[in-house]
Amino acid sequence: MQRPFPALTRLSVGQSFSTNHTFPRSFLGGSAPSSLQDLSLNHVPFPALPELLLSATNLVRLRYDNILRSGYISPQAMVTGLSALTRLESLSLTFVSFRSHKPLPDRESRIPPPHAPTLLPALTDLRFQGVPEYMEYLVTQIDSPSLESMEIKISHQEVLEVSELAKFIHRADKLSLIDQGEVTINFECISVKISQHLWGIDPKTLMLGLACFESDLRLSYLAQFCASCLPTPSPFESLYIRVPLDYMWEDVIDDPDTQWLELLRPFNTVKHLRLYRTVAPRVAQALRSLPLERVTEVLPALEIVFISRDDSRLELFGPVEEAMTEFADARQLSGHPVSIYNWDEWETREILTM
Repeated sequence: MQRPFPALTRLSVGQSFSTNHTFPRSFLGGSAPSSLQDLSLNHVPFPALPELLLSATNLVRLRYDNILRSGYISPQAMVTGLSALTRLESLSLTFVSFRSHKPLPDRESRIPPPHAPTLLPALTDLRFQGVPEYMEYLVTQIDSPSLESMEIKISHQEVLEVSELAKFIHRADKLSLIDQGEVTINFECISVKISQHLWGIDPKTLMLGLACFESDLRLSYLAQFCASCLPTPSPFESLYIRVPLDYMWEDVIDDPDTQWLELLRPFNTVKHLRLYRTVAPRVAQALRSLPLERVTEVLPALEIVFISRDDSRLELFGPVEEAMTEFADARQLSGHPVSIYNWDEWETREILTM
């Protein structure tokens, strides 16, 4: 593999997590064949990748995933390598660890002075997993006017600084076409996915995720992330909130009402709220906690709440109907009524009519 392959169009290399062999600069003879269009490296340390990319001018897809410490590439060097990829459509950069492998400079020296960023005119899909400082540098240095799909997963920080990422997202005009959102709480990550079609693959998708192992703070961190980065004004009409059935029930119960309200606040144009039964009582309790004079401060455009099918473990949460009834009564008095339906049978049977 240290010789050129002039007819090569696609190359995918991966290695076991029990091995850690670093690729040398002489890989592929030190330069990419002009025919190479698809390059995927998984768990393969290749710190000389930017040098190879300078010759990969016809590359369409690039994945450098599960990057190890020995394969770390500084964001400055990565941008230099990307500068030659004017045909690149899809880019994925994911680190094994959410902690930076090498210390990054402070923000003042990390973000360079304004200048013309590297133009990636064909880039439509971007995926990143790592520390926010790395992502912040990348998005100040690239311009991707065709971007329509982003999946960003970063580590949480007590003070989350993502102002450059927010500007980058707001410049992506095609992301403003999305109108549905989904909040998912899982074992190691809490995320918001917004898309035109949540069920299935849609090219116009934005996913923001936080790796947060502090369960008592995850909603607050995600709320900060969403408030900073979601498109404004909010384009969403539908919002799903989901907690997998195998998730730790006590974690869902213990999240404070204020954090749930903080998370819901950016979704001020949502008309339809769909709740999985696993999380419906918790969200209902948070909405019920709003005083009458402030009942429309959160989800002011809400018209209908759909609740998913029954589950045998629902008794762990207590009755959802009581909490939802009190919330709906308050909305009725405010002049902004809300109806509650069974998600699976809403066309034929209404649980509560408000």
